[in-house]
Amino acid sequence: MRNKKMAALLLLLSVCLLAGGVFLKDLFTAQTGDEYPTITDWKRSYQAEAEIAQALEQLQQSPDKASVISRGSSAQQQLALTFDGLADRGTMQRILDLLAKYQVKATFFVDGLQTAEDPQTVINIKTAGQRVENYTLYGMGKMEKLPVERLIKDFSQAQKIISITTGQGPNLLKCNDTQYTDQLLQAAKAAGFKSVVSSEFYLNATQITSFAAAEAFVGTLRPGSIVAVKLLRNAEPVINEQGLAAGAPAVDKQPGLKALPALTDQPETALIAAVERFLIVLNKADYATVYVEDFYQHNGAGTAKITPAVSGPAKIAALIRAQVAELFGSRTAYAAAATGDNQAREIKTIFTTEPAIAYTFGGLANETAVADVLGRLKELDIKATFFVAEPEMQKHPVVLRQIIADGHEIGIAIRPKNGETAAETGSTIRRNRQALQEQFGVETNLVKQPWGAVTAAAREAVASLECRLIGQAVNVVQSKHQDYTSADQVMAEIFGRSVHSLARGQIVHFRMDYYTNDKLIGDLAAIIKQRKVDNIAYATAFDNPASNPANDSQYRIKPVGEILSHTQLLYQYPVDPAAVPAHVSADRPGLRVDEANVLPEVFKRYIGNKDVAYGKSTLGFSKMEARRLDNSGLIHTGDNVVFLTFDDWGTDAAINKILYVLRKHKATATFFILTNNVLHNPNLLRAIAAEGHNIGNHSDQHKPMAARDPKTAGQVILQDKQEYSQELALAYKKLQAVTGDMARHSQPLLTRFFRPPTLAISKAGVEAVFAAGSEYIVSGSCSTNDYKAESVPQLVNIIKDGIYTKNGEVKKGSVVVMHMTDSAAYTAMALDILLTANEAKADADPSKFKVGRLADYLTEGYSQINRRQTLQLTAPAGQNI
Repeated sequence: MRNKKMAALLLLLSVCLLAGGVFLKDLFTAQTGDEYPTITDWKRSYQAEAEIAQALEQLQQSPDKASVISRGSSAQQQLALTFDGLADRGTMQRILDLLAKYQVKATFFVDGLQTAEDPQTVINIKTAGQRVENYTLYGMGKMEKLPVERLIKDFSQAQKIISITTGQGPNLLKCNDTQYTDQLLQAAKAAGFKSVVSSEFYLNATQITSFAAAEAFVGTLRPGSIVAVKLLRNAEPVINEQGLAAGAPAVDKQPGLKALPALTDQPETALIAAVERFLIVLNKADYATVYVEDFYQHNGAGTAKITPAVSGPAKIAALIRAQVAELFGSRTAYAAAATGDNQAREIKTIFTTEPAIAYTFGGLANETAVADVLGRLKELDIKATFFVAEPEMQKHPVVLRQIIADGHEIGIAIRPKNGETAAETGSTIRRNRQALQEQFGVETNLVKQPWGAVTAAAREAVASLECRLIGQAVNVVQSKHQDYTSADQVMAEIFGRSVHSLARGQIVHFRMDYYTNDKLIGDLAAIIKQRKVDNIAYATAFDNPASNPANDSQYRIKPVGEILSHTQLLYQYPVDPAAVPAHVSADRPGLRVDEANVLPEVFKRYIGNKDVAYGKSTLGFSKMEARRLDNSGLIHTGDNVVFLTFDDWGTDAAINKILYVLRKHKATATFFILTNNVLHNPNLLRAIAAEGHNIGNHSDQHKPMAARDPKTAGQVILQDKQEYSQELALAYKKLQAVTGDMARHSQPLLTRFFRPPTLAISKAGVEAVFAAGSEYIVSGSCSTNDYKAESVPQLVNIIKDGIYTKNGEVKKGSVVVMHMTDSAAYTAMALDILLTANEAKADADPSKFKVGRLADYLTEGYSQINRRQTLQLTAPAGQNI
């Protein structure tokens, strides 16, 4: 009964909240008593009272309505693409990467609340050259049911947040699943919008699972359409307030059809794959993309065409233009957003190879929560960084001294006022540093702005005092979580299903004075460590860091300053091109090959695979030519040497285990990297090379040189030679940006080796590979398919079959193909068992093998088609070959 009463009370409060307005101070703003803003407190950062008052006055003076843009001119083969709402930062960056790759223009409609919670993502959108427009404060649906005053407040508040974040006010408004009534259009006009936007086509990732599906849907589009991709999650529902009319079908929805699900409810990989399929297909259909605002210019102010909703199947598309953009050409993407020399960069992930993660905390007002956090950190043996604001030093000195006594690091939290100058912010920082030193005996150069977009003035102030500006890669607290009761509820929304672990160098921020449940932050600190940090370690029944001091696979949680102080593990990212050796520089021309001379180079530089055969996966090669291609997959050597290789990409939880096993057995390997996501975790790639492993190229998008057409059963190409060469060059530039300056014994760790996706090859494809700079194509002798393995013993036997003959002899030069993906769950343990057994053998045992690196064998003069010549390169003098 008590729970029912509580539920009823919460429901009543929610209704009152919506009916009375989201900005009522006593209901919407959580009070801290310390002038330390809550996540939902825009009182100082995003004041919009003046704008709201102005809009309400404008509404009384003029009945003018905003125009509705629903389509553009059909005279040109062009479309407008929109992304509605915000997904997680990783997914957003992948979308921006695709748009840059295919040179697509898009309009991002972002809601005010998520912009305030993650301003950097919105800044990244603008920096990438895309347009940012207004998706209301929450991205809620059925807004036609709201009173006009509520609409004005919603539109104006969102406009203020987006304007401060981007430095430019949006011109267009889009409402989610809403009918554009006269009242709503009048409110939009009064709030300063010249037009609102409606979409008739929606991209649904669950339907676009193949190129055939993409082609079918693209066939339904027509020039001038506006195509939307819905990204918004957890939009606040609109309560049907008493006295409001029931809603008619939304203008931007198709009557009679189920509303499309928000795409981020689907696996992120499905969304990204669906978007790219459409980009490719629309490119072939010769569509150009424009910004939605360009349609306004076509239609003319106040005369935009309203297209009725179209009945029939849901229509889906994304738009593109043709060629692959150069890596650092159209955007500055892979580093932090560029700043001037006098402005500090906000450090959200520390560029380091150290297996460490930083916890940071803020908000001392709730002393009960702080005490619980300190107790949890002591139990977990964690030292963290606590950022404190000036009022907190004054009001909670005892709490602050306890934090210091427990051995935690202290930083300064700043909250610049709107329009505050660099001098004013600098004065605040100096005053706080002095107070910490004089009253608490603490010196610090760490500064954090815990809320809102960091302005140029704040960056300038931090830099002028030679301080470090600290951000976060993961913000644990979001406004909608305030009354959550369990850590599991928060975890599901912060990390989702695709984030298996945290990554080395990441900074995780917790807010202690926000949750209703005083123990929730402590619970989260513990459960994140357990599920997203401790799972990174290699922990088995026979080798566990808890019982084996030599097992150093466990990631540590450390203060920010401690990680930054380990300068020998820090690096510049992206790598300075001047530090890259000429031989592995991306600017070095590739091999000059064409149809006339490609065959000799392929025969020399292709290490094949037994499953790659004529008519199956050798497109463009004649039967005679295919017979001359290597199909052994073995590297020429006279010694019992085998080569361990790993394909694709994964998280720290998967790759760190492999690195530990290799380190444990003093073995080196070659990692063929699929680069599509690697720049979201450059520290992990850098760590692979730091342990002496070779880095090879496995493409950016994992598109094979040839694929089987299900209709004809014949082989077809997915990209032409130029497109494929550009993709491989892009992938190589990403690898160089992280590892190009690294070497072992003066030998670069970045190689010009390429492993074909699916191992399939084509004549045009290998020409593209060589033109992009690769020198050897390495498929391998043993494909383990470890991602399909059902048990460790099964995988051990598969690897053994790849290394030994039926008679138990070592297959000299074996190249074992494994994977570093999270789905290859048994790979590290199987490899550990195999290498342990091998080490137990006597050196004179003919079945004992050594583990080699490909870069030590695939040197100048190596020829796969000429074994004798190759062996003479390394054979000792006087030895018979």
